[in-house]
Amino acid sequence: MMEGIGKEAFRSLVKDARAKRSVTKAALESYPVNERFEGYAADAMLDSVNGAERFPLGGVDTEYSIQEQIRPAFGKQAVNTSPIGAHPDFRHLAGTSMTDRHHVCSLFLDIKNSTRLSFLYDLDDVYWIKNLILRVASETVRAMDGHVHRFMGDALLAFFGSKSVLRDDSVVNAINCTSALQATMERTIIPVLGEEGFDAREIGFRVGLDYGGDHQVLWSSYGFSSVFEVTATSFYVDVAAKLQSMARKNAVMLGSNILEVMDFPEFFVQKKRVLENKEWKDIDTLNKTYTDRQGVQHKYRVRELKGEVYRDLLPFPAEFKAKFPGSKVVSCDGIEFKCYTKGDNASHFYPSVSRVLEKEQGLDFRVTIDKRVYGNASFPLKVVFTKRNHGAEAQKDESEGEFPVLDEEVIVEQKSWYQAFFAGRTVSASEGTRYRGLHTMEVKVYDANQSVIFRDFIGIYIR
Repeated sequence: MMEGIGKEAFRSLVKDARAKRSVTKAALESYPVNERFEGYAADAMLDSVNGAERFPLGGVDTEYSIQEQIRPAFGKQAVNTSPIGAHPDFRHLAGTSMTDRHHVCSLFLDIKNSTRLSFLYDLDDVYWIKNLILRVASETVRAMDGHVHRFMGDALLAFFGSKSVLRDDSVVNAINCTSALQATMERTIIPVLGEEGFDAREIGFRVGLDYGGDHQVLWSSYGFSSVFEVTATSFYVDVAAKLQSMARKNAVMLGSNILEVMDFPEFFVQKKRVLENKEWKDIDTLNKTYTDRQGVQHKYRVRELKGEVYRDLLPFPAEFKAKFPGSKVVSCDGIEFKCYTKGDNASHFYPSVSRVLEKEQGLDFRVTIDKRVYGNASFPLKVVFTKRNHGAEAQKDESEGEFPVLDEEVIVEQKSWYQAFFAGRTVSASEGTRYRGLHTMEVKVYDANQSVIFRDFIGIYIR
């Protein structure tokens, strides 16, 4: 059973970091030094320490362990080995005055309440805790095909967008990354640090995310020919940091541009609420007004991602998603819900929200009920599929909203000769891709007492 996203990998990293920190600390304390030659002696001591003990982050094998648990769920192959630093598509600009224009999603993240750790624990412990948290964040970014641009103390700037990846897929990867980051903090980082005796309950990620189009983002090299950095210039890059500063602990703030480019449903976002003068106030725009050179004032619309709602769409097992507070997923041992694309006389597994599909593509939603369910549920069972369409195109076609997919409910009957055995059953519902944006299919399985014994959701992005 899945405990957390990369939980075993993170647990191993923490134990490894603590063990190596203890070795290094003991070596430092035992080596004879005096005040005058303290720095030199410490360097000499470290030269005598085994190389593996000097670096608490492990090697290549541990570097990609988080990715190896995330990427397969989203149908992604191998691992993303891109290094931290200049975006690989724009390295040719380094140290030159050349520029390039290309769209990008900018993700800015910081660790909320990490400063408090310095008042609770030794600085050596604070270092490896923050470093491992940032490492998990960077690996989650890379797992979703993002590029980590730089670390800034307890913050991280990352870009999603490549000349080899379609724009819509980059946007979807970025949104999925923010949701995976929230889930990783809640179910992996905080619990594992707690196991090791560190109170991390107040820690959380704060994330800002926005998108700039080809005409809105300029890539160039800043600095001199010998000291430079290749980066992106855009309001939509800068605003990611401002969105992050507005975010609550373990929450994601989205800018208007990224919502509009994918026609992202209002169903999955909300206005942030703050308490002012004992009254709740909804925040509709960025907490700053900008004036352009024509003197026109601009207020930028922002929204908070409904983390508990969108997380139910992630392509992780139902038993894992059901453990989160606010989840509407109900798991049942022996029942699975999957989606397959149809075409070329073959079907292909489509992990929920994993990529953007073309229009006019056939879909097959399948609920598999295996023989284990027979001994734990009251038969007959009833399977109900419900689709929810969102967006401007669906609205224009008068197809926005919630609709039953099947004209009749599907019954999984208990035959008289099934008394001691149930072979299992797969119930399918066919649909197709028609409207741009994000749409969902929900399935509920009821037992003979009309109790919901299984419920799950699949999200479909359409180009």
